[in-house]
Amino acid sequence: MRPVHFDLSVADINKVKSFFSELFGWRFEKFDMPFDYYRIFTGSTSEPGIDGGVGLIKDAPLSEGKALTVITIEVNNIDECLKKISALGGRIVEPKNLIPTIGWYATCAEPGGLLFGMIQPDPYAH
Repeated sequence: MRPVHFDLSVADINKVKSFFSELFGWRFEKFDMPFDYYRIFTGSTSEPGIDGGVGLIKDAPLSEGKALTVITIEVNNIDECLKKISALGGRIVEPKNLIPTIGWYATCAEPGGLLFGMIQPDPYAH
């Protein structure tokens, strides 16, 4: 299982879009969410790396009012992974929830408090 996505929670999406577009050539595309969110395309699919997304701090309670980056790991069975979290000393921060046409997502923390996401892809999820 490996990282497949990153999420940025920021104060000003337009500044971030402009900055990373100019610096790295990243491309941003509005994503249909109930809040302001953009998918980030970091390069060609033939290059190594992952894509991400960016939203506002105000829409990300986990950010506690500060900029935040969360890496998401793709898993085959999110329910099995969630069952292991507490046994390994971690915690579930946001329970499993549906991202329509994307899959099932949960935010967790390892024993030291570092946040990470887990996603089980399911393009048919509604």
